[in-house]
Amino acid sequence: MNAQDFGESVLSRAKALSEEGKDANQIAKILFDADPEGKNYGIGIVLNDDGGPMESSATILEYAAREVATSTHGNYYNSAAIMADLKSAVLRWQRIPEELWDKFILALPSDAGTGAVLSAVETSLAIDGNIAAVGVEELGWPAYGAIAKTCRVATREYPTDCVITDPDALPLYQAGPMNTTGRVTADTVLADRAKAAADRVIILDRAYTGFEFARLLATDGYDAAVRLSYEKQLAPFLEGNMPVLIALSPTKCFRSFALRPAGMLLAFVPDAGMRKEVAGITGYLMRARGCSFEHPISRGFAKAMVSDLGRLEAEHAEALARCAATEEAWGMLATGTEIKPLFSDQYSGLFRNPPAREGAEVALYGEHIYPVFSSGRCRINVTGLPGSKEMQSTHVAAFARACKGG
Repeated sequence: MNAQDFGESVLSRAKALSEEGKDANQIAKILFDADPEGKNYGIGIVLNDDGGPMESSATILEYAAREVATSTHGNYYNSAAIMADLKSAVLRWQRIPEELWDKFILALPSDAGTGAVLSAVETSLAIDGNIAAVGVEELGWPAYGAIAKTCRVATREYPTDCVITDPDALPLYQAGPMNTTGRVTADTVLADRAKAAADRVIILDRAYTGFEFARLLATDGYDAAVRLSYEKQLAPFLEGNMPVLIALSPTKCFRSFALRPAGMLLAFVPDAGMRKEVAGITGYLMRARGCSFEHPISRGFAKAMVSDLGRLEAEHAEALARCAATEEAWGMLATGTEIKPLFSDQYSGLFRNPPAREGAEVALYGEHIYPVFSSGRCRINVTGLPGSKEMQSTHVAAFARACKGG
């Protein structure tokens, strides 16, 4: 079967899967898994140069194994005894200045970064009963709609680089490279958002700590990359002295995809009286969601954060290094093409999501390349770039032909 016929056969299968109710992410994985020659650019994990996932965090696995061993006692367990130390560890990882630490509350939603965002929305709704919609940027994370629906409010989309000022909309901004486009929000926009957020609750979804400065890892080091990320993404909001809910995910940073440990919800509440109220809200929300008693992976993750933060940060650095290496390769190989700007300083992280040209699906499937196609766009996991220099060149050229700039 030639490339054209093969691509058309795969597209036919993709359409059938869509009619069965599968979403774009599911379709990409099913198609890739069915092709022994398939090259993975669709699965939302940090990939190695063989197209497979980078290994799970050895640190979390080690600590989780200990927790599984203690589970033979048949009791309920949680991290309550180490929560103060855990909060300090999380704040230290985020490079948040120590003089602000007593203004934070930490909660551990059981279901990773998704749970952290959901808990942040639930907390915001409990604080402000006038919220009618969750305000998000267009081309943002698809799960926001599901989270809003679960919380019985609407989702309201705003243009890229928006500043959400509608009084009945809860601003939910991504504090890092945009998922799914990789766009890095400009400092001027962040300053405008922080100014507009005065006297209202906002949410910062921080799934990609440090990824926007991954390119500095080799020259400036890990600490500098994460510190600059704090200064860019969080500092403008914390300096405004307004309540900020920061939803942190361990998933991309610590390569905990298969493990799914707890997410981390940091509530910055400068007012002491309101802080007591928010602590009560997060407490009953965690109790209602069953997070008062944690599964072994979450307990292990919490203990690793407290006792072995350095090892976790080293694993985070490995994920950043993989992202930086592939971004650099894409940028070089895309020179002279429309997609070259997607690898400038204005973009970073795992994904790019350019508009697809007519026939892009057939062309890429015909090359056994599997990104995510949705709403006329081609979402590319840039860490899927293979180790072979020849294949790298072939793949980038294929995407350059199949995609438009922007």
